[in-house]
Amino acid sequence: MFEISKYKKSNVKISIRLPENINETLRKIAKKEDMSFNNVIVSCIQHSLEQMNLEKYNNVDIYSVNSK
Repeated sequence: MFEISKYKKSNVKISIRLPENINETLRKIAKKEDMSFNNVIVSCIQHSLEQMNLEKYNNVDIYSVNSK
């Protein structure tokens, strides 16, 4: 079951663009759960990653110039 959690070690800053409907939904969840918008987004991403099989990404070097 999906639950929103507080993340205290979220220290990487990024910018993302969201469709308006997703932004509104996430902001409603944050308000209702009395959580930060960031915590809601991190919780959603964490849940999605836990549901995926990430094995095929284990050897991907994100720092390589020619990485795809």
